[in-house]
Amino acid sequence: MEVRRISIREAKKRIKNDPELSKRLVRSGWREIALDLDGDGVADVSFSSESLGRKIDTMAVDLSGNGEYDLYLHDLDGNGIPDTVLVVEEGSDERAVVAFGSKVELGFINLGVKIANLLVAEEFLQEELNMSLSDLADYLRLNAAVMLMELQKRQDAEGIEKVYYYLADAKTYFLATVDGNKPRVRPFGTILLDDGKLYIQTGKVKAVSKQISENPFVEISACMNNGTWIRIEAELVEDDSRDVKCKMLEQMPTLKAMYSADDDNMQMFYLKNATASICSFTAEPEVITF
Repeated sequence: MEVRRISIREAKKRIKNDPELSKRLVRSGWREIALDLDGDGVADVSFSSESLGRKIDTMAVDLSGNGEYDLYLHDLDGNGIPDTVLVVEEGSDERAVVAFGSKVELGFINLGVKIANLLVAEEFLQEELNMSLSDLADYLRLNAAVMLMELQKRQDAEGIEKVYYYLADAKTYFLATVDGNKPRVRPFGTILLDDGKLYIQTGKVKAVSKQISENPFVEISACMNNGTWIRIEAELVEDDSRDVKCKMLEQMPTLKAMYSADDDNMQMFYLKNATASICSFTAEPEVITF
């Protein structure tokens, strides 16, 4: 769903025309609107703007219930989707910033993506998420910890795990093979990290399968909205075990409409002797081998 960023002024109009939201409005300023979602009289979520056009680009949430914001979702690139999370550690002045890029889709972030829609409040929440405003407050508190743990895993990832998260978050990567003396490139989306091996999947009936069998040396490339891209040189090794096929199908259930772990078509490869380079225009490449 495309997100249209709205201005503080627009948000104020929506709140004024919505009796439920008007009742929960705690603060309405030039660059910020604060709402009391759980009805305790203290603001626990705010929408604010750091842009010149006063478009909403930040959502702050009081997760601890102590009347202070301790989680911020901030949209850096202006596309309506949060790019960074700012966490204030309880009982300290330290703040941890996690950058994760617009393409990460976690349960909580999916909710954060709908910042503009949240301002429609009760109607949107009931229709799309089947929850009330108070349900939303509970959801934020219960799920933020899980989300932050997942983001922390991405931030701390090294080696093959970092490569896996990059490709998983990019959603689509491009696999280059050799067909005789000609290059062939096509989009892929299948990715699995299992037992220290990074797997991709295809079908034996496809031309790419024949090309890999004749020449297993490939390159993979993907890019993110944060201005980085990855290139991976590797040799593909087939793994015909049923277990790893089942794990890929469970991780990517849309494949079940086309493949089965017991058919004679589903084919799994893992990357061997791989060199991955994560690059940008502003820093030296980060090289990872596995």
